[in-house]
Formats: sequence, structure tokens, C-alpha cells
Amino acid sequence: MRIVILIVALALFGPGDGKKKGRRGNALYEQEQYAEAAQLFQEALKDVQAEGQGVVHAGLLNNLGAALFRQGDYEQAVSAFAGSVRMGSDLKDAVRASYNAGNAAAMQQQLETALDAYRSALLSDPDNEDAKFNYEFVKRQLQEQREQSDGNQENQEQNQDRQQNQDRQQNQDRQQNQDENLDRQQNPEQDEQNQEPRERQQQNPDKLSEEEAQRILQALENEEEQLLRQIQKMKVRPRRVEKDW
Repeated sequence: MRIVILIVALALFGPGDGKKKGRRGNALYEQEQYAEAAQLFQEALKDVQAEGQGVVHAGLLNNLGAALFRQGDYEQAVSAFAGSVRMGSDLKDAVRASYNAGNAAAMQQQLETALDAYRSALLSDPDNEDAKFNYEFVKRQLQEQREQSDGNQENQEQNQDRQQNQDRQQNQDRQQNQDENLDRQQNPEQDEQNQEPRERQQQNPDKLSEEEAQRILQALENEEEQLLRQIQKMKVRPRRVEKDW
């Protein structure tokens, strides 16, 4: 966006306290002493207030808005520029103030207000290149914001649907558990019957398969055969029999 704040050269407006203060304000503005310039423009406006609508009044309001803009007071700058549009007596005043008002509104991210201001400037001056550029720039910004807002809204709705589905499933699971507990309380015999096969299974956790039993039996037979061989190798002496008479 092109920020070009247009001020009015009040040096040609002739004598008068308000005009003199306006010219001094212009000089301070050029020296980037914006706060002092704004104060002089405000004092000059009070001096010319009785003159009513006209070039001087519109120019002072425009320049006041420019000084406020440079200080970052965009809200008050928009107000001053809008006043300049109302007080202007020719087309040039309206174009300048509308363009400046658009810049100040854009700096506050008031994009729709900025578009309206640039549009007003272009209706009066279709060849204003700065107004054209800023109008298109702000228009794209506004479109991107709307698309992003639509995307965020869609994501939010999807998240809400997902959360609702999760809550619904949790409620169903909770209800199912409650129903099962209630059924066991009302039918304890059935619950015991359902548990009986499990208890039997727990009582015989070490039941051997046929293959395992055959293997153990074979091992026992081998041990007995080995023990028998060891006994046969032992020297056996006849037992001495004591006389019983």
C-alpha cells in the first residue's frame, strides 16, 4: 500500500491569524515536528471557524489529519480527513481528503472503511494512480481475511462435529456398561453360570497336552532303565542269617 499523505499549501491563502498559524504549522510539519504542527492547525481552525465552509477550513482539517497520522493517531486522523471532505468547496479538496482518510482507515485495519474512502476519491478522480493502487491492495487484504475467516469457521464446525461424535460414543459406552451392571444385579444366577467355565478353566491351568505327557513318560522310563543297570553292576553279598535257636 502506498502511504502518501497530501497536505495543503496554505501559503497562498493571504493574511489572517488562522492562515498565519496554518502556514507555521506547515513549516513545522515539513520539519517533522508533527505534534507542534497539529497544535497550530487546531488553533488556526478556531480562528477560521466563523468563516464556515471553504478552502481554508478544509485545508486546515486535512493538514491536521496529516499531522495526527504521522503521530500514529489514526482514529483522530480519519475524523479530521472526513471533516475536510465535508468542508471542502471544490473537487480537488474532496479527492485529497478522501484518499488520506482511506490511508488512515487502512492503518487501523478498517478495510471496508478504507475501500469506501478510496472509492470516493476514484469517483471524483478516476486517474488517481495512488488511490487505484491502494484500493486494489486493500481489496485483496479484505478478501484474504474473509477466506481465512471462512476456513476457520469450517475447521471450527468440523472440530465441533468430531467432539459431538466422541461425546455420543462415550455416552453409548457408558450406557452399555450401566445396562450390563444392572443386568448382573438382577440376574446373579446367570452371572455365576457365565463365570463357571472360566473358574473351571482356572482350576486346571496346567493341564498337559497328550504330546507333553508322552514325553514325560518316556523320560521316566529312561531313568528307570538307567537305575536298573546301576543296580545290576553292584556286588551283592548273601545276607547272614542268625540262628533263632
